[in-house]
Amino acid sequence: MTNAPISHPPEGDNEATLLSDHLDAVARRTREVIPADATTIGGDPLNEIAAIVAQCHDIGKATTWFQAYVIDEAESSKRTNHSLLGAYLGYYVLDRSGYDSEDCLAAFVAIAKHHGRLPNVKKYVDGVARFENESKANNERQRVVIEQVRNIDEHYRPFVQSFVSDVTNGTGSWNEFTSKITDKTLFRTVYEHFDQFSFGNDRSNPSEAFYQILLQLWSGLILADKTTAAGIDSENLTASKPDSRVLSGYIDDLGEDSAEGSQTEALDRFRDEARQGVLAGVKAFRNSERSIATLTLPTGMGKTLTGLSAALELREDGNRIVYALPFTSVIDQVADELTEVFNSDGKDDLLTIHHHLAETVTELDDDQDEGTDKDARLAEMVAESWRSGLTLTTFVQLFESLVGPGNTQSMKLPALYDSVIVLDEPQALPMKWWKLVQRIVTILTEEYDATVVAMTATQPALFDDAFELVDDVDRYFNRFERVEYDVHDSALAFDNTDATLDYETAGKTILNETSGTGSALAICNTIDSAAALTDTIEEQGAVIDVGHHLTEILEAKSIDSQGVDSEETGDKVAADDGINVDVLVDRVEKALDPDERALVHLSTRLRPRDRLVLIEATKRLTEQSVPVVAVSTQLIEAGVDISFDRVYRDIAPIDSVVQAAGRCNRSFESDRGTVTLWWLSPPEETTKTPSQAVYDSRGVSTISLTSKTLDAIGAADSTVAERTMTRDAVQHYYGLVADRNPGDSQFVDWVEEAKAADLGALSLIGKRDSVDVIVCRTDGEKIFVDKMEAAINEFDYETFDELRDETKGMTVSVPVYSQDSREAETVRNLEPLGETDLRVLRHPRSTSYFDETKGLAVDDPSVDDRFL
Repeated sequence: MTNAPISHPPEGDNEATLLSDHLDAVARRTREVIPADATTIGGDPLNEIAAIVAQCHDIGKATTWFQAYVIDEAESSKRTNHSLLGAYLGYYVLDRSGYDSEDCLAAFVAIAKHHGRLPNVKKYVDGVARFENESKANNERQRVVIEQVRNIDEHYRPFVQSFVSDVTNGTGSWNEFTSKITDKTLFRTVYEHFDQFSFGNDRSNPSEAFYQILLQLWSGLILADKTTAAGIDSENLTASKPDSRVLSGYIDDLGEDSAEGSQTEALDRFRDEARQGVLAGVKAFRNSERSIATLTLPTGMGKTLTGLSAALELREDGNRIVYALPFTSVIDQVADELTEVFNSDGKDDLLTIHHHLAETVTELDDDQDEGTDKDARLAEMVAESWRSGLTLTTFVQLFESLVGPGNTQSMKLPALYDSVIVLDEPQALPMKWWKLVQRIVTILTEEYDATVVAMTATQPALFDDAFELVDDVDRYFNRFERVEYDVHDSALAFDNTDATLDYETAGKTILNETSGTGSALAICNTIDSAAALTDTIEEQGAVIDVGHHLTEILEAKSIDSQGVDSEETGDKVAADDGINVDVLVDRVEKALDPDERALVHLSTRLRPRDRLVLIEATKRLTEQSVPVVAVSTQLIEAGVDISFDRVYRDIAPIDSVVQAAGRCNRSFESDRGTVTLWWLSPPEETTKTPSQAVYDSRGVSTISLTSKTLDAIGAADSTVAERTMTRDAVQHYYGLVADRNPGDSQFVDWVEEAKAADLGALSLIGKRDSVDVIVCRTDGEKIFVDKMEAAINEFDYETFDELRDETKGMTVSVPVYSQDSREAETVRNLEPLGETDLRVLRHPRSTSYFDETKGLAVDDPSVDDRFL
C-alpha cells in the first residue's frame, strides 16, 4: 500500500481521518486535560509522557488488516487488535527517551488496555510478555504483535520510520524497534522489568505511586482518544464557573418571608452566622497547607448550601466542584435545589447531575478492542467526563471510578485535577472501605491536587489531621435542642431477641401518640419491614392512603390525555413528570375526616418520580398541620428537608439515629420534638431482625456498638438530651469504632500491587445483579415506552438512549441475588423491552406486581432484597 494509513473511516460529509492526524490530535488533547504541574514517578512532567503515550497508542492501526477492517472490507480479528503493539512501541519510545522504568511500565499497561479495563498488572504482563516456551498456543498474542510489526514494515515503512524518529527525537528508530520485536528482546525486557518489581512478592516492590500514575495515564488517554474521535472541541470540555454571588443571593432570598422576631427568623440568622463562620474558616484553611477539611454542623443548619458556599470559595484556587452524596434516593432533591439556584437543566457546562440512573450509554464489552469508536455520543460523553463546573453525583460513582474504574468510568478522572470534592454524609461509607477511602483520598490530594471537604452532623474518625471549618462546633450543637430521645426498653436489650417490638404494638404506639394535627415518621431498616409496619397501621387506624389518591390523579391524567395525538402525549411525558403536588395535597385534605390521618409509604420500590411527589406532598401537609403518618426506609434519613413532630427509628448505628432525628422538629416548629428508638421484630418469613440483617452482616456489629453507647450515656435512666446524643454519644460511638481499626487492609494492598481487576470487582453497595423495570402508570408513559421499543426494533440506538434517559423517573431497580429467587421469578414474568435487559410493567393496576401504596411488588421477599 502507498496511501497513508487512516484511523477512522469517512462519516457523513467528513473524510477519513489520517492516523497521523488522529495521533497528533490525541496527544494535544492529553496536554489539555492533564495539568502541567502533575509529575511522574521519575519526577518528569506527566503531560509530556502522556503525550508520548497518546502518539503511540494507535500505531497498530497501520497494518493492512486493520486498514481493510476500518473501511468495512474485512471482519475484526486478532490481527486487527492494535493496542498491544502500541504498548510495546510506547514502552520502547519512552525507554529510549530516558524515562524512569516504572513510568515506562505504567505507560505500557495504559496503552495496552485503552479499550478495556485495567487488569491485575503482574498477571496481565506475564501473559503478554513472557515466552514460556516455543508453543504457538502459549504465546499467541506475542506472535500476533510480531506479525503486525512485519506487516507494517512491509507496507508502511516510510511512515513508521519517520514517526519513530520524530517521537524519540532521533534517539530511537523503527528499524531498532522492529529488530527488538522480531528477536523477542523487547518482550524479555518488558517481562524482566515487571518481574523485577514483582508486585506483591517478597522481592523489590514498585513504588506506591505506580497504580495512581497508571490510572492517570490510562484515564487521560481514554478521555483524549474518545473525545477526539467523537469530534468534541476543546471548548466543550471546559467548565463554566458557578457564581458564588448567585448562591448568596438565593440564600438571602430564602429568609425574606420569615416574620420578624419569629423562631424561623432566629434560625435563619443562626444559619447565616454559621455560613459566614465557615467562609472565614475557608480562609484559615487555605493558609494551613492542609488539603482535607471537615464541616460539622447540626442537621437543619443548611449544610448543603453552606458546604456549597465553602466549595465555591475554595474553587477559586481550582477548576471544578464535585458534590457527592451517599444515596441516589436523595440526590434528586439536592439536584432540584441546585438547578433552581443556578438556573440550569443539570446537563450543561455549569452543572451536571450524574449517577447510575442518569447513565444511558449502552456499554460495549470492556475488553472489546473496537477500532472505529462508532459509539461516540457527544453530550453523554461530556457528562460522563464531569467537565462541568459543578457535578452532583454519588459516592459509588466517585470512589468506584477512582478504585477500579471501567473504561467509560475512567473518563471522569482528569476532571478531578485541582478540584474541590465535597463528601456529604461520609459516615455512610461502609466501614470495610475506610482504609481504602483514606488511601484514595490521599491520591486525590497528593496526585490530583484536589481539596476534600467532609460534611456531616456526625463526623466519623475517617481523616486524620483534617481542618475543621467551623470554629466552635459545640456552640452550634449546644444551641440546637430541638428534640429529646426516648429509648425504648427493646433497644436497651439488644442481646435478647425476645425483647423486640412487634409491628402491631409499634403501629398502635404511633397512632396513640399522634393525634389531632400531629405528624409522625417511622423509619425502618428494610423494605419489607416498612411494608409490614404500613400494613399494620392501615389495619389499625383511620387513615387515608396518599398513594391511592396519587393513583387516582394519574388515572385521571390518562383519561384527560385520550384523543390527544400520540406524538404530543409522548413528548409531554418526556419533558414533564406530570403531577401537580398542590392538586394531590388538596385532594387528601378534602378526603380526610376529623379523626383520620394521611398515610404515606416511602421506599425504593416506588418510582423515583412518585417518591419525590409523595415527599413533597408530605412536606406540605405537615406544614399545613394536617395529621400525617409516614413510614419510610432510610432513604428519608439524609438530605430530605422535611419535619415531623415525632420520629420513630428502628435501632441503627448512632450516626443514623442522629440523622433520623434531623427530620423531627427541624425548624423548631414546637418547643421539643420526640425521637423514639426501638428494636423491631423480624417481619414474617424472615429470621433476622431488620437491624441485624442490615448492620450486623458486614464484619462489624455496629448495632452492638450502638447498644454499648446508649448504656454509656445513661439512656436507660431517662430521656436523652439532643446535645448528649449528637456530641457525647457520637464521639463515644466512633471511639468504639476506632478501637476495632475498621477497614480491610487487603484493599489497600491491591492498590500498592496494582491489582486493578480485584479492585474493580469491589462495590460500595455490594455486587449484585439487578434488573431495571420501567413502570408505566399513564397512557402517555405507555406511548413513550412504545417509542423506545420501536427505536430498538429499528436499531436506532441513539434515539433509544435519549428516550431511556427520560425514563429514569419511571424506573425501579430490582436486586436479583440468585436465579431461583422470587425476585428473579418476578422479573422473568415481566415483559422484556425488545432485545434489552429492561423489563416493562405497562398495566400495573391489573397485575399483582404493583401496589399503589408500596410500589413494585415482589412476593415473599428474601432478606437480601431489602437493602436500599
